[in-house]
Order: sequence, then C-alpha cells, then structure tokens
Amino acid sequence: VLSGGHWDGTLCVSSEAGRTLHAAVQHSRTITCLAVSGALLITGAEDTTAVLWFLAPPSVPKHTTVPQPLRALRGHVREISAVAVSAHLDLAASGAVDGRVLLHTCHNGALVRSITHPEGATIGHLHIASLPHRLLVGAAATSEGRLRVYSLGGACLHTFALAGGIRSVLLTPEHMCVVVGGVSGEVCIWRLDDGALTCRLEPAGAAISSISARDGELIVGTQEGEVVGYALDPEMLWGRAVRDATAWATKPSPVQALKFGQRRQELVSDRSRLPRAAP
Repeated sequence: VLSGGHWDGTLCVSSEAGRTLHAAVQHSRTITCLAVSGALLITGAEDTTAVLWFLAPPSVPKHTTVPQPLRALRGHVREISAVAVSAHLDLAASGAVDGRVLLHTCHNGALVRSITHPEGATIGHLHIASLPHRLLVGAAATSEGRLRVYSLGGACLHTFALAGGIRSVLLTPEHMCVVVGGVSGEVCIWRLDDGALTCRLEPAGAAISSISARDGELIVGTQEGEVVGYALDPEMLWGRAVRDATAWATKPSPVQALKFGQRRQELVSDRSRLPRAAP
C-alpha cells in the first residue's frame, strides 16, 4: 500500500496489516495526491512539485517493492491538488489549486502543455486516457458539476455536466469511456471519442464516494456506506442511444437468451444422432 499525507513529506510503503515497510523522502512538504500507471508512480505535494517514481519489481519473491525517484516535475506556483500519469503515452499531468494543469513527458520531464481551468478552480479530478489520447480535468469543489475533456494539444473537446456536482470519476479499463458519480447518487457513462452519453444508471440513493470497474461489472460505494453493483452491457456502452442499465442487470438480454437456446437445441440434436448401445 502506497500512502502520502504524512507531515514530513514521506512516501510510505505499508503492508496489508498496516506495518510500514519502506519510507522515501523527496518532497519538503506533505504529499497531497498520487497516481499509478504500470511501473510509474507520480506524487504531488504542497511544495508545488511533482515527483515521478519507478516501481521496480522486487529481486526476491515476497519482498517489498521500493519506489525509486526518477525526476522532479516543476512549474507550478501553488500547491498541487491532483496528478495523473500514463505509462503508455509517456505523459504525466499535475493540477494545482490555482486551476493550472501542466503536462510533462516522463522520460525527460519536458513541459508539453499548460492548460488553465476556465474558472480558475482548484483541480480535483485529473485523468489521462491513453487510447483516445484525452486529458480529463475537473474541479475539486462538489458544486462544480462539469468535467472537461481536452485533447493533448490543449483544445477543449467535450464538457460533461452532472446536476448537483461531481464526486467520483473513473476511466473504464479500455480508457474509451468515463464513469462519473454525482452528489445526488446519479451515475452516468460518457464516451470519450465523440462525447456521447451512453448510459444513465439507476441512482444509488446517496452521494457517490468511490467507483471501481472490472470484468464487466461496476461497483459503486456511497457516502452512507452502501455498496451497489451494476452489470455493464457492451451494447449499452457502445450503442448510440441512451439506455437504462437496470433492466439488463436484472434479466439476461434477448441476444444471450437466444444464443443459449440455440446451443441447447444443437446439443440435444447431436445427442440424438449418437449410436445406441446394443442390449
């Protein structure tokens, strides 16, 4: 487990039992955010710098992975509030409380782009989508109900709005869609290529605090301590119209039922053609 937020600016590696296995110091003030992509780790702190780390695999099995600092990414004048990294694109992004977002390369730390939030709000949501090459930027304030999608060239392509404010943002595993959870418990899914709203899930009933997606399932945690599961239909994610996921989650789709029925008919017919044993 990697953790920041310590008073002395350390990056700690802990076991599942909570015992500190390793501590590294590269920041002069408290680490406020971190993100991982592959073997790359990026941390942002109150000292206005972001540090890129390499997560080297342990040489001996069951030993601890020790983060190795690669380089510091500078350019901010205020404390950093959000970071993102993409090992596939070799890019690292950092956002500060003054609404400024800096995009650097990972291999040499060169500054690629600088983007400023239109309202100068504190950056709270920052993600890099590797496949469609998109940068997602959102404010930290829950009253801000807009998530902006930028190209790597700095052009604002789409703006996703959620009534009541945004609490959680998650990229799907293939990085082609974004799942957004709101203060009112609403969960929506947008495509990043054309900005279309593909799915509006049944509200969870409370403010969304966390979202996780894996193997066609979406797990949502609420502020009231509840965990809600949704089934993600590929046809729903890539269909052109907005669809309701509730019906698909409670019963199989007609396509799946039809395929199962056809397969059962084929097995019965094949079994009837088998030669019978002699009495």
